[in-house]
Amino acid sequence: MKAGLILLRNARAPQNEAKVPFVADLPMKLRNHVTGKHSKIREKGCLQEITMVLSCLEKNNYENKMCLNEVTNFQTCYKTYLQNLQHAKKNSSVAKLMPGARNMKAQQINKLLAKYPQV
Repeated sequence: MKAGLILLRNARAPQNEAKVPFVADLPMKLRNHVTGKHSKIREKGCLQEITMVLSCLEKNNYENKMCLNEVTNFQTCYKTYLQNLQHAKKNSSVAKLMPGARNMKAQQINKLLAKYPQV
């Protein structure tokens, strides 16, 4: 315990917030638009299913007959993934606002911000 106190004696104490004034370099106001940079994050479609297929093939010396169930699961997952991708692409190209949507593209956010601009 005594060694800990000796080591903490030279530790840096937190600064008093009242002594440090806040200086705003730019006005504290939001813009009415966002940029579309770095919005290319996508979900990895059917990653779980493809790993199941590959592990089954590896277990069975790459015989397709033994892994038909896993292959059909992967194919159905991939079909639904493509349908969801086309649906999302169609909605985002129109910049259509979906109620309760958590992930929006920059165009959709700009449309929403244009509806409620900053004063």
